[in-house]
Amino acid sequence: MLKKIMKWTVRILLLIVLLVLGYYTKAWIATDNRRNKQFSVKPVAIDLVTDSAIIAQGKRLVAVKGCDDCHGKDLSGRTIFEKSGVGRLVAKNITRGQGGLRPGFTARDWVLAIRHGLGQDGKPLLYMPSVNYNQLTEPDLKAIIAYCAQVPPVDNQLPLSEIGPGATILTDLGQLDLFAAEKIDHAALPPAGKEMAETAEFGKYVALVCTHCHQPNMKGGGPNPDISSTGKSSQWTDEQFFHALRTGIRPDGSTLKEPMPWKMTREFSDVELKAVRLYLKSI
Repeated sequence: MLKKIMKWTVRILLLIVLLVLGYYTKAWIATDNRRNKQFSVKPVAIDLVTDSAIIAQGKRLVAVKGCDDCHGKDLSGRTIFEKSGVGRLVAKNITRGQGGLRPGFTARDWVLAIRHGLGQDGKPLLYMPSVNYNQLTEPDLKAIIAYCAQVPPVDNQLPLSEIGPGATILTDLGQLDLFAAEKIDHAALPPAGKEMAETAEFGKYVALVCTHCHQPNMKGGGPNPDISSTGKSSQWTDEQFFHALRTGIRPDGSTLKEPMPWKMTREFSDVELKAVRLYLKSI
């Protein structure tokens, strides 16, 4: 009897192992196909400019749009996440130093990366939040590219991003969003421009950078709180809200923890902060 039980136990365990291996193989193939899918995109034409005012505006936008939050203040890149069995996420060196952009990286390539989440080969960039940047106005897009294209080169050789078994499974289950290029309307043109004003409309534009964590409806999810009119932050005074986004300190004295990029939001102008507040209270 014992031998029979052991025999069936081994068979069941073997079946479980085969099912797990079969599912992982399926998940790996599906994720690899998505990673290597080539998109046929005709990016909008952008001229590189050297105007000092536009470059200065680009530098400010790189901060308030969160570009340097991932790529570093000097844009030389960094390893954002690395865990054995899960994977490695690397924000690339986007200067022209060693380990950075390849020779011949053009304005077209900048547009592909920023607005479309695609590399020069037309394949998706991993975890590049281009859904947030696809709606950048043309003036803002030009300014960001103008600044990034002329930053001093920094030598920084980084390892490649890696989708490990854990990330593969999470991606296949829809719990990890690695390929923003799949969600973008690649035929859409950038808006002509947005008037910087203390309005909910302008606040919605500024708050595009918030949608990556808090979702387009600003209701959040998981560790990311609801920041719409139904969230706790809606009960704060305007002064408390502005203070939190500039210092990382809530009204109760607690600290805003990562991934909340308050070091990014502290770069918002007064007009941008007031506009965002109006927008969040309106939804």
